[in-house]
Amino acid sequence: MSRLESINNSASKIKKDLKHINLLINVAGIWHGKNEVYAGIDFETFFQKVIIDTYMVGMIAPTLLAHALVPLMPKGSHIVNISGTFESGAKGWLPYYVSKRAIEDLTIGLADELKEKQIYVNCISPSDTATESYKKYFPQYIKDAISPETIAKFTVELCRKKESGKIYVIKKDKQPYEGFHF
Repeated sequence: MSRLESINNSASKIKKDLKHINLLINVAGIWHGKNEVYAGIDFETFFQKVIIDTYMVGMIAPTLLAHALVPLMPKGSHIVNISGTFESGAKGWLPYYVSKRAIEDLTIGLADELKEKQIYVNCISPSDTATESYKKYFPQYIKDAISPETIAKFTVELCRKKESGKIYVIKKDKQPYEGFHF
């Protein structure tokens, strides 16, 4: 999804194959390459391609997918965006951090935009998540990371509610709470 053509092809295929969509989950983000993590990097040393790809996947693709697919979403449908909570701030992660902040802003704006259509738009901001990539790059912190299953369960819970424009922070062994990431 780091190329406009891929985004448009995906949206076209979905529109061709489905008559309606009840749920759109935007979960993608770029925080590592094939053999390196994009952390602890001074902003001015990031390659431009990494910055552009990170923004394409993290904020432009979700925006364009929602733009293309909202017409297929009936009243009562849900859009759930996944951002991320940054315990130690943006330093060293700036492109990823910006893309995740943008998805939170998209959530709030899109919720307002789709209010009359009764399409619910919310965001989940998990702390470090125990994915395979996280285990690869941060094995020393894996015991403190939240499980993907916990996030999935909360997503299902959130889709049972008729609320919109909310951002929920989720951390391991804590109750979800409303708020922006930091």
